[in-house]
Amino acid sequence: MRKLLLASLFAVLPGLSAFAADNPWVGTWKLEPAQSKSEGGTLIFTRSANGFYHYSNGSTVSYDFGIDGKEYKSVYNHTVNWTAAGDNAWDSVRKRDGAVVATEHFQISPDGKTLTVTSSGTEPDGTAFNRVNVYTRISGGHDLIGKWQSTKVDITATNLFVVSSSSEGVLRWEVPAYKAVVEGKPDGSDLAVSGPRIPAGLTLSIKLVSPHKQIYKEKFGGELLETTAETLSADGKTLTDVIWHPGRKTEKSTLVYSKQ
Repeated sequence: MRKLLLASLFAVLPGLSAFAADNPWVGTWKLEPAQSKSEGGTLIFTRSANGFYHYSNGSTVSYDFGIDGKEYKSVYNHTVNWTAAGDNAWDSVRKRDGAVVATEHFQISPDGKTLTVTSSGTEPDGTAFNRVNVYTRISGGHDLIGKWQSTKVDITATNLFVVSSSSEGVLRWEVPAYKAVVEGKPDGSDLAVSGPRIPAGLTLSIKLVSPHKQIYKEKFGGELLETTAETLSADGKTLTDVIWHPGRKTEKSTLVYSKQ
């Protein structure tokens, strides 16, 4: 999964005292990739005594698997299967409730120092995607086993979200590509996230800390996944999100959005 890093995909905005049509937080916001920077996180592969591999992204995703084409349980009702695809190369298929979510190709460079992950699939709205993320080896030898740090991240996907006011004191946030919706009062309480690929138990809590800044937290089953500090520019035309995982505050991603 790409950074099921899900807070950047469901960027949310605080409510102000009045929810008028000219509220500067309300509108359609588009990601500006050239101005954004994503750390992309870490991949860790280990080998257990029973011969299985263990995958972890250091925070939200962790599972055991074999490179044998069989399906293994992951997280959020996902399964994965891995097969060899050549010299230091592997293919993986991710499914949710039996339906394919994405296919991924993992390729290690001849010198064993770089891992390139190419992902492809279809978003819930039918839009096809193809993403390439590059990682540098931090530990390990020349195979998959080891720790890999992100050095190049494709952040062009899911580049649009919409904020509207459905009623007095209530806001609605939507990510059209994912058909994802969050609705409620931005008062710091947990709000359920809904959508065809959104796991039950995913919530967002939003808290306004100043007229131009708010903090929101993404949780799964009550466990904190990510924290975002979001700032609205003085002219109301730009949003800047700074995102980090628990215990990894030095590894921050910055996403910049412009009002359409």
